[in-house]
Amino acid sequence: MPKATLVSAALLLAAPLVPQDRVTFPDLLHGTSDLLALARPPVAGERSIRFSSYDRRSDAGPSDPDAWFANGDRGQFLRVEERDGRREHVLVDVEGPGAIVRIWSANPSGTLSFYFDGAAEPGWRVDFAALLRGEVEPIGEPLAGMRSRGGNCHLPIPFARRVVVTADSGDFYYHVDVARFPEATAVETFRPALLVEHADAIAAAREALADGPGFPVDCEHVGKVASQAAEAFAGGVLWEQRIDGKGILRSLELRVTPDRATEVPLEHLLRAIVLRVRVGSETTVEVPFADFFGSAPRFVPWRGLALEVTADGYGRCRFPMPFRGSLEAALLAEALPCDVQVASHLTYERTDPGDLLPFRASWHQVRDRRTLPRGDHLVLDARGKGRLVGTTLVVRNPTRAWWGEGDEKFWVDGESFPSTFGTGTEDYFGYAWCSPTPFQSALHAQPFCDGPGNRGYTCNRRTHVLDAVPFERSLRFDLEVWHWQDVVVDYATVAYWYGAPGATSGLPPLPEQEERLPRELEPLEVFTAPGVLEAEALRELERTGGERHVQDMSGFEGSRWSRDAQLWWTGAEPGDRLVLALPVPEAGRYRLEAAFTRARDYGILEVWCKGQRVGEAIDLYHPEVVATGPVTVGEVELEQGDAALELRVTGRNERAVPRHMVGVDWLKLVRVD
Repeated sequence: MPKATLVSAALLLAAPLVPQDRVTFPDLLHGTSDLLALARPPVAGERSIRFSSYDRRSDAGPSDPDAWFANGDRGQFLRVEERDGRREHVLVDVEGPGAIVRIWSANPSGTLSFYFDGAAEPGWRVDFAALLRGEVEPIGEPLAGMRSRGGNCHLPIPFARRVVVTADSGDFYYHVDVARFPEATAVETFRPALLVEHADAIAAAREALADGPGFPVDCEHVGKVASQAAEAFAGGVLWEQRIDGKGILRSLELRVTPDRATEVPLEHLLRAIVLRVRVGSETTVEVPFADFFGSAPRFVPWRGLALEVTADGYGRCRFPMPFRGSLEAALLAEALPCDVQVASHLTYERTDPGDLLPFRASWHQVRDRRTLPRGDHLVLDARGKGRLVGTTLVVRNPTRAWWGEGDEKFWVDGESFPSTFGTGTEDYFGYAWCSPTPFQSALHAQPFCDGPGNRGYTCNRRTHVLDAVPFERSLRFDLEVWHWQDVVVDYATVAYWYGAPGATSGLPPLPEQEERLPRELEPLEVFTAPGVLEAEALRELERTGGERHVQDMSGFEGSRWSRDAQLWWTGAEPGDRLVLALPVPEAGRYRLEAAFTRARDYGILEVWCKGQRVGEAIDLYHPEVVATGPVTVGEVELEQGDAALELRVTGRNERAVPRHMVGVDWLKLVRVD
């Protein structure tokens, strides 16, 4: 088959990014990993629409800053309906043709019901948490799964005329992203039987997401190794590779290494060096090296569908880069403090790219930004026709407190209100609850978070495929800077997008090299309470309800938790018990001391041992998240060995939010006889 025909065949399978007479469920499954389709110009009727639990006070618009940056992003719905005696919370109501292409939640609960094409009865009912955890067969990783406490599902759920999604639970955060197709598109509406009928196609989609895109077997390869001595380098081009003619660059692999031992940190080199790509006479990429490959400034290994950093130090980009006339890739620097070597490997296809759009990447850094008053970080202000396909975010945070409450907002083609309005920065990147735990998956990642807590540098990644955002004239992408404290932060973002020739990013030019280099923070000492038993480390003997976690407490300022962590018991109801193995060094009578956490959604706790309550009930309510410090619980007679210490939830303070969470920092036995 000729090469040009190979490209056409790939594009025909790229639904919904390419208009077709009919879009089937297997078409959409193929489209979950089809990066080449992202370069197709948008057509009339293509839209990306977000439904989310964002705080509805923000509907007042940016003229009211208090409302615009409102943060009550939980439990907000389009409406609540009564259906056959059931109370249903409506998440989504949209007319088709189209497909739901992403669902996320930080705390999914209850059952989702999908009403397709005006039907009075749901065409699919599914356990919300199981769906997002990847536990609904045959859906699983990486098509669905939990990542750093955030639930994600990228299974396409198509509909021909309309879909309404409801939940029988109403207390959760959510995103539902919908790809809207051109009006003339005939769509095969989802039905549960498709999961069985097309189990092989689902398996293939999961495999393609996990393994990355394949290329035509007759793609050409170019390799080159170069070195440059710093003493002779006065600024300019370190390395370059040019391909003349027409084609599509399918893979760009680059590695920069010092050619001898040096005290210069690699992260400084990889912010000093800039990747530049030119298509013909137009510069389409000009981004610091580490940021472009989604792991700045640390450059730790991670892997995604479109970008990765390999274990041996290569940055690899699989976003296709169509070109006509020529494509030139180069590494530039103003000066370098040591000798380096550059290794490269380019894979490209010689073919006529037709009307495919040039690939673009645009970097924007803002240093020393105060977090109050609240404001927006501009990720992209594109002019022209194109499609947003990904984001990298790097934050330098001087405290352990959480920096990422800010919502993402996409304004498409001059909208008066964003068609995408998020619920928090980590939610956009697919995780939740301020988690500093690194994770990686095909379409999103947190390659690293320095810590402790959320202090230092954090890097987040997101790739849009079926959920790519098309625009005919313009796209403005704002990301709220919403920190829990009044501090000074650095933000740097990369917007990955396809834009027609002549399209502009609306961003300022790159700052000089010295302004790009990372700035380190002084290390923090972590408090450890002396002579205590860390509650989060105790062995669990029994639990009758709820879930047990180890919660990182380093982000909560004003109080101290030993080792910055606590045992966190969530989802319990009055009467539930959590039994821990408490090591007793020798038989005797002991005073039990403990340190707890108090918060507005914490319950009332009793401590029991050997069938007797130890001390009085402990009310854990407080309007803020605070550590109690040492509390004397009571005295108890214990035998040597592991004692069964029982925590019981008995209720909550009348002022508390209607939950019964429990937090225990540490326990301590003090001999009293």
